Amino acid sequence: MSTHFLRKLGRLTKDRAGNFATLTALIAVPLAAAAGLAVDYASAVHQRTNLQEIADGAALAGGKIFDGTNLAAAQAEATRFITAYADTTPANLSYTITANGRILSVNLTGVVPTNLMRIVNIDSVNIGVNSQATAPAKPDIVTITPTQAQGWYYKVITIRVVRPNATAETVVGTVTYQPTTHNNDGQGTMAAVPSGPITLGQYTKLVLQMDVKDDGCPLGKVASISNNNAVNCNSKNSASTKYDLTLRTDDPNTSNYLFVDGSQLPKGVTLPIENYFGCQAAQKHAWEDGGGWDRQDFFYTISSQCSSADGDAVRLTN
Repeated sequence: MSTHFLRKLGRLTKDRAGNFATLTALIAVPLAAAAGLAVDYASAVHQRTNLQEIADGAALAGGKIFDGTNLAAAQAEATRFITAYADTTPANLSYTITANGRILSVNLTGVVPTNLMRIVNIDSVNIGVNSQATAPAKPDIVTITPTQAQGWYYKVITIRVVRPNATAETVVGTVTYQPTTHNNDGQGTMAAVPSGPITLGQYTKLVLQMDVKDDGCPLGKVASISNNNAVNCNSKNSASTKYDLTLRTDDPNTSNYLFVDGSQLPKGVTLPIENYFGCQAAQKHAWEDGGGWDRQDFFYTISSQCSSADGDAVRLTN
């Protein structure tokens, strides 16, 4: 290296004003780019968060009615949700609404224009979000098959549903047990109406109820027990006109009266009865009518076929 060059370099290092101007010019562009990156990145994050909320809402809106077969209807519902928020999304927003089984997927993509980052030739930032939702299947046809009833108590089991846009319960099936003898700890007859599968139709709530009259006879009648322990029901003005006990599958105070596949449910359960059988294989249920836990009194199997979606239970899966 020549001595002449070294002398010039030495003079440059001693020129503080020149150094400052040079360094300022050198770092101005990267500093501006860094500042622009921070500002534009914050804007992109805000837009992405907004898109994620819209995607989640659209997936839930479409998933609420999606049953695995009506994709077009679910897409229309999700699209309505997305377009309702068009003013808050990038102008070039694009989206797809697809399905896999019973899961509805919503994908949103957009381009967020930059401001300060344009000085380094970055004019936009691509963003994309995805959301998935599903509504679990709920029973449309429930088959309840009584297998055994026993005990000294008369009981009526009713299958009840609440229709959409209604509050009152509708009885869609009834099983009645009439004790006929006190022998063998109480035996009797059962009758189910209807006798075959019970079609629930559209409903928002399903509950089973058991009304118990502990003298062994229906309302309006009183029991007399013969010498051979036969139960006879007689009409009398003094006969009871109300049941002694009412059990419901949605009552947390008596949820422990129900046994599912041999296991007693704990007291305080508030889950819908569909959570116990849903669309699974047939289960064996036993219901205690209040006389004691060691020996249940009403036994039945329950199975179901599912095709519709439980829109009230729709949830995000991703």
